[in-house]
Amino acid sequence: MSTPQEKRELLFNVHRPVELPTKEFEDDWWPLISNAWTCNSGPKPTPVGAPLGYIRNYSCRLATKYNPKPKDTSNDTPDTKRRKRTSRVPCECQAAIKITHVTATGITTVERNHHDTPAVHTHSLADVDKVRRPAAIKALIGKESLKSNNPLETIASIRQLAEESGLGEVAAYVTRTELVNTRRKQRQTELKPLAGDDVLVDGEVRAAAELLASKGYQWLSFGGTAASIITGVMPLININSDNIGSSSNSSSNNNTNSGIADLAQGLVFARPQQLAKISTHGWLTLIGSVADTNKHGWSLFTLFVRDRLGCWDSGAHFFVSDTNSSTIAQALRLVRQLAPTWQPRYMLTDRSPAVTAGIETTFPRATHGEQQEEQQVCEVIYSTTHTMQVWKRSITDPQAQQMMIQALHCRTRLGFEYVIEKALSGCNNQATEQHIKDYITSTDRWALFARQESPFLLQAASLSVLDAYHREVKRLSSAMHGLVGTCRAIMEADDNSMELTLKTPTASCTNESTHIDDIPSSLLTRIKHFPFTIQSLLVDEALAVNTRIAKGKRSPGLKHPRCECDFFNKYLLPCRHILHTALFGDLSSGKESSFLNDADWMLFQGMLTKKEGLDVYRTRSSVSRNGHEFVKKTSDEGGKAEVDRLKMEELFERSKRLYQDLVDRSDQRGLDALVADFETLSSRQPI
Repeated sequence: MSTPQEKRELLFNVHRPVELPTKEFEDDWWPLISNAWTCNSGPKPTPVGAPLGYIRNYSCRLATKYNPKPKDTSNDTPDTKRRKRTSRVPCECQAAIKITHVTATGITTVERNHHDTPAVHTHSLADVDKVRRPAAIKALIGKESLKSNNPLETIASIRQLAEESGLGEVAAYVTRTELVNTRRKQRQTELKPLAGDDVLVDGEVRAAAELLASKGYQWLSFGGTAASIITGVMPLININSDNIGSSSNSSSNNNTNSGIADLAQGLVFARPQQLAKISTHGWLTLIGSVADTNKHGWSLFTLFVRDRLGCWDSGAHFFVSDTNSSTIAQALRLVRQLAPTWQPRYMLTDRSPAVTAGIETTFPRATHGEQQEEQQVCEVIYSTTHTMQVWKRSITDPQAQQMMIQALHCRTRLGFEYVIEKALSGCNNQATEQHIKDYITSTDRWALFARQESPFLLQAASLSVLDAYHREVKRLSSAMHGLVGTCRAIMEADDNSMELTLKTPTASCTNESTHIDDIPSSLLTRIKHFPFTIQSLLVDEALAVNTRIAKGKRSPGLKHPRCECDFFNKYLLPCRHILHTALFGDLSSGKESSFLNDADWMLFQGMLTKKEGLDVYRTRSSVSRNGHEFVKKTSDEGGKAEVDRLKMEELFERSKRLYQDLVDRSDQRGLDALVADFETLSSRQPI
């Protein structure tokens, strides 16, 4: 009787045909050598006149007929940005076999593919074992990995069993990574019952819709036949029904991707509370997607809004089988079907062209009056985080990257244009220069200077809260789940988010701050009059004052409760610099500042009324009180005043830059002329 190693040698270097019973070959012989051969094609019937059966052709697994590609040096991409690739050393082994299974006799024959095919490999069997393990060793790994031993003990047990079976040399190449991967696959197999049966997607949509309806969700779907199956059971019906306008199967659909959209499917769902929230607070709506949440490959999109208390919560969800613009537009139209009064002014998203086109299709341009002026109902703006991530991938010049990030955070158009011009002038790479020029065409969508009129847009400049929600959904679900399992994870995440929202209004400042003793009691009394979300921000700013003092920083010595820092620009509330001046005054003079008095605090608190809450940050305008400028709820006139203020800031910045350029060139005549112009302007009397 042949040993396992002898069997492997007979089927590795096939000098003569080997005939075996099919069952014995499949159970005892082929699992020992399955790693050495790779199948070239599917089963083919035996030739005419030969016994009935089928043939499979195999070639050496290590055979490669190509050389490694040379390193691409056509662009200036640094090595740190290149993808790490490893190529196998070329092997010109031409060994090949064919395996013939005869159905009538139950005999399997292994022989060389052709008479001129070499019978001996150009490498040893151990070279193959290093690359891939045979099926017999994989069976041992799968059996031992079920035990609760640590990886080292499991590998030692596998090698001992393989030694007893005569495969000790092969088991020597088993690694810990291979064992961990096997356990992961077994874990996915255990989770498969949670994914539901492998039924049609229509059945999955039907089951998911029934589950959502039982938990109080409202839903709509398009494509497929799932909704028609359960018509009359659910509170709402399918978009394909006659009483809903935007039918995906309608012949009046003029979308360029209508053919693709007809094949796509989707499911839109939301709770009544979420629909009410998106209708009331959907002025700014965040939209983002996440993949790998279900076994069908459907993408999950979520709409996020912020209420007047500053709490972010989901407004609606939808699954789509395809992420093209037409499919996303259909899903957004169904969201408007569920929430007819939802009319977003801005939608914040990543730089996905399909999502942008879908939003523009759902909220088209409208024509007003006799002047036929087109006005965008909903403007699409991009997340700053995703924008910078795109730059890191597309702009390889580190200096150009830093200049673009600096341009992103500029507050005025003049400063933005100056930085962009400087980035283009210092760019030596033509591809990078073209990238920058392409980004300039959509400046209003990603540059922060275009959002200065709304503090709300400055506060919510990224999709971080939405990304955190999607991470929670992925933690609760699995890529092996069906739509039903993923819907359960979404419902659990919605419950957690709603529970946090309900706790927020009743939470107090003292419960959240662990170092509250570091804040003076007089300041803490002022902070407690603000909403909880604002309390947390002010507490952080107050604690930052102690950090500034510990670092030896002096009081800023502000004359008015107004600052140019990012915090004040976003929230229009006392920042660390204002609080530092208010608490400690000018340390050099030893006097305590009193410019942040009771009237100033009342004006800050009055800005955040109980009725509007944080919605007041949608737009801004300046009002004057005792010579100080504060921000209050805007009207149309206030919005115009804010635009005028921004224009004046740009003029001041341009004058400063002109002055600096004259100083750098030592142009005394130009400096004298500039000073004379300002003296003439300042001598004018107010109108």
